[in-house]
Amino acid sequence: MNCFLKSYVECSLWRYDEMELWLLEIGTAFIRFLLNPLLYWFILITLFASLSRIKRERNQFGRRIFPIYDEWYNQRLKGLISGVLISIVMLLLGIGLHPLMLVGIIIFSILFTLNKRFSWLSSAYTYGFTAIALLFYPYYQAYLPSLLDQELTQLDWIIFTTLMGVFLVIEGLMISAVSQDQTFPELREGSRGKIIGQHRVKKITLIPLFLLWPVGSLSLVSNWWPILEWDEFPYGLIIFPILIGFDFTVAGALPTKAAKRYSEFPILLGFLIIAMSLLSYYVEVLSLVTVVVAIVGREWIAYRFKQKDKHLPPIFAPLTNGLRVLAVLPSTPAVELGIEAGDLIKRVNGRSVSTTREYYEALQNNRAFCKLEIVDERGEVRFAQRAFYQGEHHELGVIFVKSQAERMID
Repeated sequence: MNCFLKSYVECSLWRYDEMELWLLEIGTAFIRFLLNPLLYWFILITLFASLSRIKRERNQFGRRIFPIYDEWYNQRLKGLISGVLISIVMLLLGIGLHPLMLVGIIIFSILFTLNKRFSWLSSAYTYGFTAIALLFYPYYQAYLPSLLDQELTQLDWIIFTTLMGVFLVIEGLMISAVSQDQTFPELREGSRGKIIGQHRVKKITLIPLFLLWPVGSLSLVSNWWPILEWDEFPYGLIIFPILIGFDFTVAGALPTKAAKRYSEFPILLGFLIIAMSLLSYYVEVLSLVTVVVAIVGREWIAYRFKQKDKHLPPIFAPLTNGLRVLAVLPSTPAVELGIEAGDLIKRVNGRSVSTTREYYEALQNNRAFCKLEIVDERGEVRFAQRAFYQGEHHELGVIFVKSQAERMID
């Protein structure tokens, strides 16, 4: 009986010590997360991209359309959920990323966003160019600190390229989820020298990954992880921020429809990369082939979409019969009226409109009420009406592309 009590007390003390170690290591993981330069770069580059976009909006439309940090809007929760799900799978399998790979991801994520664009934040590029840099590992191995000077195994490459495919799938799902109020209107010169409208589909998110780290105070008394034998040495935990983004323009179609078509290809490419990565367990050379396919495939997707959109007639161009809506300001009467980008406003308060001047004059005819005749993307006519209240936006909050003649008058 005394032996049983002694064993019970010793076991309880061991569990208490282990729990204390785990709590301490989790706290240390958060500190490591706060010390990661990629976290602060994410905050800064999103801020700079927002300020640059707001400056362009004011230059082109005379006002700010979307608030600061809107490039991250509606992506916070998605990034967190994605990170938690991937982290759970990786921790259950007992796998992590090689420290040198993490350093490469930090370096290329920063380099590829110096221009305040997010088009190179696809994992195909950040992971792909990290892999290319690691091919020259023997040439700079001697200059690395001991933490980074570790052998790169085939298993490291399989984990790395598989994650590259997973994040490509996540990128595609992010693109497909873009809604009407999440794309940014712009003006540019068309092929015939006329000013036309386009939408920039540009988003960024931070995906926090909970990873095993070969430095720490945790250890196991038995090996239960199916892939790596972490019981041979102490390990720790880190929270590593992965940046995923996309950035492309649409002029020949409605931005949300174009985004959904665009999203199919990164998703398919991601599943192909995952399959090739797993097959590289049996054929090692496939690891390098997987990286090349990811980079070339992602670049081909972007080029194909750009060329296809270039040859489509611009949808946001001045018309002779009606006004095409380029964008709607958030929290304005136009939102309550159900007006969306791509809608064609034919009549305002019973008057036909084809210029912004006619539109504003028709609105002023009745300062207390407005009635609009709208043709949607399917060609269906609908009527929207609403009372005006004191202090509300006098132009309803609708953005149009002005004709060349109107721009010269302004």
